[in-house]
Amino acid sequence: MATNNPLAPYVPEVALDWDSESGASIHRQIDGTLTFVDISGFTTLSEKLSTRGRQGAEELTSILNGVFARMLDISFERGGSLLKFGGDALLILFTGDDHAMQACAATVEMRAALADASKEKTSAGRISLRMSSGLHSGLIDLFLVGESHRELMVAGPAASTTTTMEHTASASEIVVSDSVKSLIPANFVGGPRGEGWLLKKRKIDLGPPPRPDSSGYESVLDGLVPVGLREHISLDVKDPEHRVVTVGFISFRGLDKIMKDEGPEATASALERLVVVVQEATAAEEVTFLASDLDTDGGKIILVAGAPSSRHDDEGRMLRAARQIVDADSPFDVSIGVNRGHVFVGDVGAPFRRTYTIMGDTVNTAARLMAAAPSGGIYASPSALDRSTTLFRTEALPPLELKGKTKPVQAYQVFEETGLRPVETKTDLPFKGRDPELQMLVGIVTTCAVQGRGGMMTITGDTGLGKSRLIAEVIQRCPGLDTLTVQSEPNGSENPYWAFRSPLRRALGIKRDTQSAMRSALESAIEEKAPDLVHQLPLLGDVFHIEVQDNEETSAIDPQFRPDRTADVVIQLLDILFTGPFALLAEDGHWIDPASKALVSRIGQAAETRPWSIIFTARKEESDFDPLGMEVPLSPLDAESVKAIAVEATAAAPLRPHELDAVVARAGGSPLFLGEILNVVRETGSTADLPDSLSAVVSTEIDTLRPLSRQFLRYTSVLGQSFRRAVLDEFLEAEALHLDPATITDLGQFLEADGDDRLRFRHAVVHDVAYEGLPYKRRRELHRRAGSVVEQMAGNDPDSVAEVLATHFAAGGDHPKVWRYARVAAAKAKRAYANVEAEANLELAL
Repeated sequence: MATNNPLAPYVPEVALDWDSESGASIHRQIDGTLTFVDISGFTTLSEKLSTRGRQGAEELTSILNGVFARMLDISFERGGSLLKFGGDALLILFTGDDHAMQACAATVEMRAALADASKEKTSAGRISLRMSSGLHSGLIDLFLVGESHRELMVAGPAASTTTTMEHTASASEIVVSDSVKSLIPANFVGGPRGEGWLLKKRKIDLGPPPRPDSSGYESVLDGLVPVGLREHISLDVKDPEHRVVTVGFISFRGLDKIMKDEGPEATASALERLVVVVQEATAAEEVTFLASDLDTDGGKIILVAGAPSSRHDDEGRMLRAARQIVDADSPFDVSIGVNRGHVFVGDVGAPFRRTYTIMGDTVNTAARLMAAAPSGGIYASPSALDRSTTLFRTEALPPLELKGKTKPVQAYQVFEETGLRPVETKTDLPFKGRDPELQMLVGIVTTCAVQGRGGMMTITGDTGLGKSRLIAEVIQRCPGLDTLTVQSEPNGSENPYWAFRSPLRRALGIKRDTQSAMRSALESAIEEKAPDLVHQLPLLGDVFHIEVQDNEETSAIDPQFRPDRTADVVIQLLDILFTGPFALLAEDGHWIDPASKALVSRIGQAAETRPWSIIFTARKEESDFDPLGMEVPLSPLDAESVKAIAVEATAAAPLRPHELDAVVARAGGSPLFLGEILNVVRETGSTADLPDSLSAVVSTEIDTLRPLSRQFLRYTSVLGQSFRRAVLDEFLEAEALHLDPATITDLGQFLEADGDDRLRFRHAVVHDVAYEGLPYKRRRELHRRAGSVVEQMAGNDPDSVAEVLATHFAAGGDHPKVWRYARVAAAKAKRAYANVEAEANLELAL
């Protein structure tokens, strides 16, 4: 492919020349041969390697990458063009005068290449891989559909026949359709196999065809790659990563009937509607449209939240997008499977043709849940549902027997949204280190209640510093105080009054239902509790997100004054609902929608003549949010406070001194980090393990960095939690990387000065998460590089840094140097111990 555009290898050639061949049409027929190659044995190998955790997923991806790269080389040489990657399968199109012969030759050669690959050994033993293949020749229906990007879809009779041939084939068999049989020599064909025929030829002598010129399509490349992937795959250097993600598999069926009854144009239109619905849902929730794949009588679309970047509430984003997709009017039978867990993400394929993909058991389980789900249904794992900030009505399913799973899998069917998950403030840890802030806030709230003159305040601070816990302690120390908690979330920032919708519904006992039912409930509640506001129901409907027809009075309000009138009505309602001291608590104010923020400000003004307190919490680093009222900034807890909390929390099973020191250091002054680390310590007895929940929170923060800055941070983590500036400079120079001013500014969120000539990670947990995101292979390379840099900078006295060198070379797998420096480090430690022992004996003698 004659182009230097980094997006080009991720786009099928047939999509590149679509406009020149088909113009504005979204449907195209090509005469050629489709080859569907499915590799068996990866599921078994995946299960074996899964016992090795993340290393297993990485090794599996490496094996798959090697196998696919060789197969793509073969198909490319035979004039083939890859249309779809499908996990452990390839769909390849052959065109030209002898497309059937070239397809057969390529498939035979790929089978031989796979046999050679099976001779290699893995950490789980020798590979046992075989492939089943299906081939069909004729007019192949292709569709290029969508708005935010144009997605190539392969569907129709030819695609279905090809998949049928592959499903008919047993391992190591190649089954061809009647049409292929008619285009190849009779002695190539064996006996019948189902609706097809076995290809018996073991070697086909045939010269390669000329390749078409695919240059000159720079202008269309952007529009052929999903929006969520463009920036990442455009990077000059992009390492694979270990990530926690939420995966969604969409199945759509019923395409063949539309094709038969209404023709290809109607089918193209139906596919266009489906893909646009998926694109709109994924765009609204910032979920990545990863890829599509063919299937019998339809196809699949794969979505991911958490890759290439993580965001707050990836689980909720995926589930809300899934709900929007199945609720949309569709000509297809749609079902979705959702799962959350560890994956290994990165590129698979050859340099000239590749895909960005996700690998691991998490992906396989999502696909199995999709296959089990009924039409119009969503099956989700508990791991996805339990972490979603949006609540859904669910129904527990009997444990599912899923392909590839030795044990039944628990899952739930997901129905409509029921609201936001209430803010849960963990209070299992002792509350320490916030006495000045606590006393000040309790004093303000108490004064407001006594004097009847309220005020506003905003508690600001980074993630996990205990903003919500501080509020909970304030409320606990102010008996008789009524509260209403409004909560913002990223996906609601464009919806007016989103933060107030669910809390006010709960305050009036209005359950989520149809618009008609909720309107009746709202009318009844207002007639009972606030009859004077009945004529203002349309304004309350705006805030409650309930459709209420404007009356003569509300329709006469000038639109620019409607927000103020609405605020007046809400304040009147709060006066009726809360007659005594009252606190409006606004969590995650940095995500609040403009209408809700304006309403909070008006409530704050009203509080000046009422016993009301308005308390915001916000993360200032998340946005340009300006604190409302008085700002109460929180800093990380000091080490003594963290230690006191840890000692009291583990009193029943005290930690040993070195374990306690490790926990305190890792927590970095964050109560959230401390609580999660102590939970793992209680469960595993180890301070080394990092909980998924904490890893996800920190990954989201790291992913706010620009891709290049994120890469720098991961590389820097190899040097340890604290390191010399000079070592970092030399290390990056050795990796041909250079810190520009923008990257230095970015990294300032996570790195800080540690004396005059050193830097350190602000939080040990950030260091750990950044490090664990690196693939093991890359870690080893970077550790060897770091060891060489430190060794070189030590000049004639490398023994002075023997401990550091032993650590780097051990992690880098350089065993001769490990033993060399480990012996020196051990001797130094022995001498140090002897000196300490001698000093102790001398002190005892004196």
